[in-house]
Amino acid sequence: MEIVYGAIMVLALIGMIICSKKQKTNPAMQPVAFVLFIVIVIGAIMLLKTMGIFGGQSSLLSNELAFYTSQGNKVGKFFAQQNPGKKILLLTDPGFENNDNVKSLIDAIKAGYGSDNVVADTITLANQEETPMPLYMLMKAKDFDAALEKHSDVQIVISTIGLPTDVRNLKYWKTPAEQRPLLFLLGLPSGRIEGLADVIKKGDIAGVVISNPEAKYDVPAPRDPEEAFAIRYILVSKENVDANKENLN
Repeated sequence: MEIVYGAIMVLALIGMIICSKKQKTNPAMQPVAFVLFIVIVIGAIMLLKTMGIFGGQSSLLSNELAFYTSQGNKVGKFFAQQNPGKKILLLTDPGFENNDNVKSLIDAIKAGYGSDNVVADTITLANQEETPMPLYMLMKAKDFDAALEKHSDVQIVISTIGLPTDVRNLKYWKTPAEQRPLLFLLGLPSGRIEGLADVIKKGDIAGVVISNPEAKYDVPAPRDPEEAFAIRYILVSKENVDANKENLN
């Protein structure tokens, strides 16, 4: 379409030049020249719109949001198949109440899980507002434990903030499996976790979403969340952890 609009603009410009030369001897050419000028303006607008100049940033953000929320849909479906009817807690960063991306992620989890029984919360730290550092760099095992104790009625915990740096000190590991929620990591913001593949294989962590090593970042997000997810991510669980072990290291 860029070629078409460009050709229209060129032809209209040539016509306007011809009209401007003849309008001295033929006044009827003046309104024709004006119409051709309008055609050039409209053609320029349509050309810029086709090229993504207008609303380009907005379109890019919408595209990335579609990829981002596809993770929620995938994880929701994962638990719908394995553990339906449970209450889910999404642990995320502070300010989630006013974060449209997190709200969209929650909606995607609900859609994939087929239930509205999903709540969101964060981990509260002392003097957190005074320290402009990511939550995963500040939280400790005791903080993570406190968040789980606060929501003792949930059976599934999805964390977008990873695990604390002193992860080995979590009470979670010492709690019998039947008395603790399933834990799922939506991304690894703090980087690799030592022994993660073995922990997933044992079932102590239900799974993790990681980047697809063959991810494409210059394509539009498909409308189907499953297709969008496959372009960017991999859901690693007990079933496929061996095949993706290298991607966890």
